[in-house]
Amino acid sequence: MVAKKSTPPKKTAALKKGAAVQKKTASPKKAAPRKKPAPAKKKTVTGGKHQKQPQGRLGDKIVTIMTTSFFVVFALFVAYVLLHPQNAQKIPEPASIPVKKVVPLKIAKFEKPDFEIFPTQPIPSRRAAATPRVAQKTPLDTRILPKDKRPVVAIIIDDLGYDMNLAKRFMALDTKLTCAVLPHSVYFRQIAELARKGGHEVMLHQPMEPNEFPMIDPGPGALLSSMSPDDRIKQLNANIDLIPGVCGVNNHMGSKTTTMSDEMNQVFTVLKKRGLFFIDSRTTAATLSQSSARLFKVPFAERDVFLDHVRKKSEIRAQIEHLINIAEVHGKALGIGHPYEITYEVLKEALPEMEKRVRIIPASEIVEVF
Repeated sequence: MVAKKSTPPKKTAALKKGAAVQKKTASPKKAAPRKKPAPAKKKTVTGGKHQKQPQGRLGDKIVTIMTTSFFVVFALFVAYVLLHPQNAQKIPEPASIPVKKVVPLKIAKFEKPDFEIFPTQPIPSRRAAATPRVAQKTPLDTRILPKDKRPVVAIIIDDLGYDMNLAKRFMALDTKLTCAVLPHSVYFRQIAELARKGGHEVMLHQPMEPNEFPMIDPGPGALLSSMSPDDRIKQLNANIDLIPGVCGVNNHMGSKTTTMSDEMNQVFTVLKKRGLFFIDSRTTAATLSQSSARLFKVPFAERDVFLDHVRKKSEIRAQIEHLINIAEVHGKALGIGHPYEITYEVLKEALPEMEKRVRIIPASEIVEVF
């Protein structure tokens, strides 16, 4: 028989004390298994501060992932736009190349620049506006007049200076044309000297600022509104000195300059001092040229008809007929043509019949002092 071991008094007391502690904590420990969510609630309440850190880290990770994804997608999109083979086909460069070749951006030595610009509708002179167009010509044999009774017509060929061969052909016509030469053109000096030898008058075809400037350039030696009065006068004198034998001036473009009173007065001070006449090409109905001419007593005339406003033979013939009608009504008329092949051909054909009805004179004989 085994004897039971006796518990020492101190040990027994400690066990009793432990049992008492266990009794105090026994009920919470037993309640914990029954309510499993309780520990989770306690953790959220008591340990809330510790649990916010994992949520913040998770949010940062989501933002980082989204940002990275955005940049990756954007980079892929840019790469697609730059490298996709269909993109090159959408660029309209091939279509624009032929258009750029047509525009004379660079003026070759022997190429006439396309400086000329006309109003959409020609601005009629006072004589032209007062002369109705004749629908049907009267037979020539009933309109032939003695030489001293025929009305007079002056014909100016503008824009000379870039095509020497065509200029020679115009001057070879059996009539008295007036040659208006552009300053700083390729053959201005040769054409002026050839015209004088052939008995033709020479004028300076002075470039002036159009309303469309700077989109449309009137050419070298132009008189611009941005110039000072001294520079404008200096430029005009230099242009006159360039061309030998100049007896008068007419404006090239100038739909803006000719409407500016001060600028035109400066022009006419030069013309007065140098004894030159002025012919207004009438590129605008608002021109003030005649007022300046009257103020300075400079011999003056204005263009009645542009012969080749439309470059068609039928239109040029109709304009020549209109020019003759104006002369027959008012006693005189002034026409302006340009160095076009078609203008030369029509004039060559029309001159014999024209001179039966009108007398062709130099421009200096048609101007007058107002």
